[in-house]
Amino acid sequence: MTAATTAVGNTELRLLVAKRIRRNPGIDPRISRNATKYNSIKESIAQHGVQQAILVRPVSGDAEHDFEVVAGNTRHAATLEIGVELIPAMIRQMTDAEARVAAAIENMQRADLTPVEEAKHAQIVLADMGNDHEAVCKALDWSRTKLNSRILLSHCNEDVAEALVQDRIKIGHAELLAGVAQDKQSSILEKIIERGMSVIEARDRLFALSRDLTKAKFDTADCQNCPNNSATSRDLFDTSLEGSMCQNASCWDTKAAALIEVKLIEAQNEFGVVHTDLTLPAGAYVALQAQGADGVGSEQISACVGCANYGATVSTVIGNEGAITGGLCFNKECNAEKKAAYKEKLAAVAAASKAETAPQEKTSGAASSQAAPAAQAPKGASAEKPDAGKAQAAVMRKGMRRQAFTLYSAMGMQAVKQTPTLGLAIAIVSLYFDLRKDVPDELVKRFDTQLGVKKHLTAENRSQIEVELAKRSVDDLTLLLHKMASCTVYRRDLSDQFEKSVSGSQSLAFIEFADLNPKGFFKMTADYLKTLVKAGVVEELKRSGFEAKYKAEKGDKAFTQLCGMKSDELITAVMAFTEFDWTGYVPAALEISAQKSAGTANLA
Repeated sequence: MTAATTAVGNTELRLLVAKRIRRNPGIDPRISRNATKYNSIKESIAQHGVQQAILVRPVSGDAEHDFEVVAGNTRHAATLEIGVELIPAMIRQMTDAEARVAAAIENMQRADLTPVEEAKHAQIVLADMGNDHEAVCKALDWSRTKLNSRILLSHCNEDVAEALVQDRIKIGHAELLAGVAQDKQSSILEKIIERGMSVIEARDRLFALSRDLTKAKFDTADCQNCPNNSATSRDLFDTSLEGSMCQNASCWDTKAAALIEVKLIEAQNEFGVVHTDLTLPAGAYVALQAQGADGVGSEQISACVGCANYGATVSTVIGNEGAITGGLCFNKECNAEKKAAYKEKLAAVAAASKAETAPQEKTSGAASSQAAPAAQAPKGASAEKPDAGKAQAAVMRKGMRRQAFTLYSAMGMQAVKQTPTLGLAIAIVSLYFDLRKDVPDELVKRFDTQLGVKKHLTAENRSQIEVELAKRSVDDLTLLLHKMASCTVYRRDLSDQFEKSVSGSQSLAFIEFADLNPKGFFKMTADYLKTLVKAGVVEELKRSGFEAKYKAEKGDKAFTQLCGMKSDELITAVMAFTEFDWTGYVPAALEISAQKSAGTANLA
């Protein structure tokens, strides 16, 4: 199956048998191909092979295929048509959503993807990303202007899309036709192509036919005596200009835009999430229904109203600007799941009803059977009978959740006020987070053991530890808090800020507050002596009384000989002389007063 294999990260590059790879229409954005360009690609592959590997993902449960194309359908199709057996491919494990985005990104970098195909991509990726326009622009590396243009193209019918793919019209023509009802697009398209109209010409004629003041949604009082009202005429679209047709595009657009802004605010206040034709692809939403073939049940409808995917659209279609359509679901996948669940519920109720009436039919005879209602449901049963799976919104609206958690905050405050151990637990965990990043690792491990932390503690799961700690006694938690707080002075001072560091400034402040003296804490060590030059060591020996004791024990010449040693030998000999008691001695450099005004030389 393969002739070569190369692994890079989580992607494997291999030569695969082309016929063992299938196309996925749900990922492939292509509607059709430009015949000339496609033939050129086939000729190139026939002569030189596929120069750029396609992207595929493994599939299972398909006896005829092992992989599925994510990006590179044109190269794969051409390879199959000309009979080349192997094709280079990058293999990567991906979900459907990841595959669609990967296909979009890869194809956006290719010049042969048509605007209509880009529009199909945008429609799919928008759905995958919850209609988050900013996220889609970032993923596809598009400007918002380009995304809006491709969304507009998704409203074109198949005839317009094919004409654009085959270069029979320009993208400007398609964008104009996208604003026309789909059942009228084809006839207007034919006229544009027959007359060879430019985009500007088509725009002007289309405008003249579509701005019917009698159907305008905005206030037309100022339009009644306007000189830009139309007179009777015929045009190439075989459409009459009889009646009140606006001939001033700028004025119409200004009035319509103002109305749309007002309607957007109204719709947002009533429905929450609001889109327009310019920001939402065609078919990107469904109208919510309680009953019928597309019903989700009245119980679920009530839950859907609070969902972040529930809302409305405001029309920007010429002549229908500002029209609000509410009660929409912008998550078609979720809606399909809810419809399926409701159908299962109805089927279960029907089955239960049939099961309860069946025994009666067997025992009561034909006469009683005829007298009984044919569709009588069992007592208490209904199509809306709640089941164990309570109806709920897929994504609750942020405003509702904000209200809910404002309430929960007040309740949580009361819980802490009436539970002293909970307050202590919160303080302990807060201190843990404060110290964890700054103190030595051995202290963190000790904290983890004392708090019962078994996995990395985050802001999201801290409440679990806090609740567990709150089960301990007040005395136990007070002692734990005290011990942890005492470790704050062991924060790392990596840049040698000393009294300006957190640990340094805290230590000095706490010592002064507690009125402590270094005499009760200092112990002479070789490490301290090694921070001094040899002359400094000798000075400490004289100042501390070591010199007098050494001479008394070993004689005057012995101390002179001691001072004549090399620095390391001198320190070793000093620490070995245990007859001298260093208790109560504090070097001048370690006095508190010495630190408050001391500068720091750049020496170890």
